[in-house]
Amino acid sequence: MLRFLLCLAVVCCLAEPLQANILSVRVGIEERYKNGLWTTITVNSSEQIQTLAVRSSDSDGTPITYHYEGDGMSKTTVLAKLGRKDAPIQVSVNGGAFQSFDVPMPVNAERPIYLIFGNDDIGLQGAVAELMLREDRRPLLVKINSVDELPTKWFGYESVEMVVLTTTEPELFAGLAAESPQIQALHTWLQLGGKMLLCVGQNAEQFLADETGWLHLFLPGRFDGMTELRNGNPFERFAGSQRQIFMNGTDEAPFMRMPRIVEPRGIIFVQDGDLPLVLQSTHGLGMMLYFASDLSGRPLNHWRDRTTLVRNMMQWNRAQQRAALAPRSGAMLQLGYNDIAGQIRSALDQFEGVHVVPFSVILLILTAYWLVIGLFDWYFVHKVLKKPILTWLTFPLWIVLFGFLTYALAVPGRPNAEKHNVLTLYDVDVATGIVRESTWESVYSPRDAIVSRLRGEQSADNFFSWFGLPGSGLGGMAPNTVSPSVWQTGSEQVDYGQIVNVPIQTRSTKIFFGTQPITAVREPLNFAAGSVYVAQLADDEGIPVGTIEFRGDLPITNAILVYGRWALELGEITPGQTVTITKTTPRRDLRDLLIPPHTLDNENLRRLATYNPQSKDLEYIVRVLSLHRVLGGFEATGLHHAYMPSLDMSDLLLADRALLLGGALSDSATVVYRASLPIELTATSPRLGRERRELLPDALDAPIRPGYIEVP
Repeated sequence: MLRFLLCLAVVCCLAEPLQANILSVRVGIEERYKNGLWTTITVNSSEQIQTLAVRSSDSDGTPITYHYEGDGMSKTTVLAKLGRKDAPIQVSVNGGAFQSFDVPMPVNAERPIYLIFGNDDIGLQGAVAELMLREDRRPLLVKINSVDELPTKWFGYESVEMVVLTTTEPELFAGLAAESPQIQALHTWLQLGGKMLLCVGQNAEQFLADETGWLHLFLPGRFDGMTELRNGNPFERFAGSQRQIFMNGTDEAPFMRMPRIVEPRGIIFVQDGDLPLVLQSTHGLGMMLYFASDLSGRPLNHWRDRTTLVRNMMQWNRAQQRAALAPRSGAMLQLGYNDIAGQIRSALDQFEGVHVVPFSVILLILTAYWLVIGLFDWYFVHKVLKKPILTWLTFPLWIVLFGFLTYALAVPGRPNAEKHNVLTLYDVDVATGIVRESTWESVYSPRDAIVSRLRGEQSADNFFSWFGLPGSGLGGMAPNTVSPSVWQTGSEQVDYGQIVNVPIQTRSTKIFFGTQPITAVREPLNFAAGSVYVAQLADDEGIPVGTIEFRGDLPITNAILVYGRWALELGEITPGQTVTITKTTPRRDLRDLLIPPHTLDNENLRRLATYNPQSKDLEYIVRVLSLHRVLGGFEATGLHHAYMPSLDMSDLLLADRALLLGGALSDSATVVYRASLPIELTATSPRLGRERRELLPDALDAPIRPGYIEVP
């Protein structure tokens, strides 16, 4: 009996721990996600989840395991990054064995995702259908059916282009409050560069009943009670429609009940008296489109030109769609990438002292080797020496000679020290004090190595992890061939801001990326000492005039102020300096930012120059990345900007903002400052419609709040 008990104890010790029964694993928001970007993973288990591990692969195919602490519930949602389109994921609960699960195919990196929370019958589907876009470029509309689908961390929206929020179905928002993690995550994402279309109508009142209502976080102004619109003429003019929006106050054709917004922020597209109906405003570093009615309810849902109204509000026109109809770019074949994120990655892979032998040189050596072995050696031993048997001696000599030649070319470009390249963007919204730090770090290792990285402060709002290459090019996350990994064990993401035990092969590189909001003192700028910039700017006939005071700790080099169609050259700005900007400040056309800096002063080259997608100048790349959409997008650059669209600040320029761009001198990193500066629109501003300007005083020293824009 004792022997039996001892054997049973040994078997129990050697046996695997009891495996939890994982009922389901759901990847993405409504099963929509993109490779290389943070996405939600919802795990439903038969037991309470104390610990959770998710194993996937990064963009290089190297295994990576994400570790999480559970909340004691049987269902939990976490965030992870999936690096390969065809790779399954493995999940372990409470230290049990990993179980494999297939995942849905990811959304094409170049296709924008629009999340719709609320009623999705708002005319957006019809507006998207009318867009002159290929299917893989057409916005993908994804309706969220439950609050549980909303991420609880702001970077869970990383793959989302825009969130559409409608209040027509208030039951969907049951249980949400301003302090709810879903609302806080959505608000933070919007402040840090997201985009939102907010449609509020008669049901909005219950979310604005008191000052703690969550809808107050998103309103572009101050709520001043509910009101009614009894005339649809403003919407009809905005849509250019000859069809009347019929309203008579009955259930079949009710008046439009909506919130009254006072002290509105941004540019008003449509208004009725002093009631803003459609406006566009900044929200920190993000962009808000506000529509004051129910697009999914009567009377608008029965109006035949509702789709045109939505298309004009979204500012979709045929000229903006030409790039999407263009043939597929050959950049992927020529450069290995077709997204500007890939150009940043390529530039960061250029290390001082590390030289890659060009393929043309390798091809030349192979050609010479073939000629020597196949022709010269035969002629030399047969015709000159007339001793063919000497081939047994000359053949290995040629092999050794070319081996030494290849080695001599490669060794000088292979240093034995680990090297690092760092690019950091500091983005500041002066009006709200919102600050975002984005950092890329590329590591070169001369030998097999294991590295760990922690960037920024330990906070639930920060993330730092591997950085992928979008597309199907060499090293991309959507390869057309199988790319087996040479590593059996991989890295670990122990929290969202720390990645450890990352393997790097001999003489290879690894790139990391992280973003975080900054709320404390950080170098090289002192963000806790009040506003870094104090700007007093006004629009004078489309040109910004006024002053900018810089309170940072390091000088800004090659500073430019971008507004409208102009890029004003400010040169170097030193700490404490106040820069005065007038109509005589040197300026260039905005499109000149596409031209490589070394060709700007050469008039002949400047006429022919276009954007250089092969450039390794990080400051030049970041300038174009920052203004990609207003500079012409894919049509002007030959590259998409779909992998990291929140870093494109073009939308801020379309509102009442100017953008300050400049670099900083640093031995350890390339630092670029980007500041969103508020600008007052005056009577001479071309951003105000003619009708509105005629009602204003002629004095330019009387800045006014933006008003109605007449749509041509």
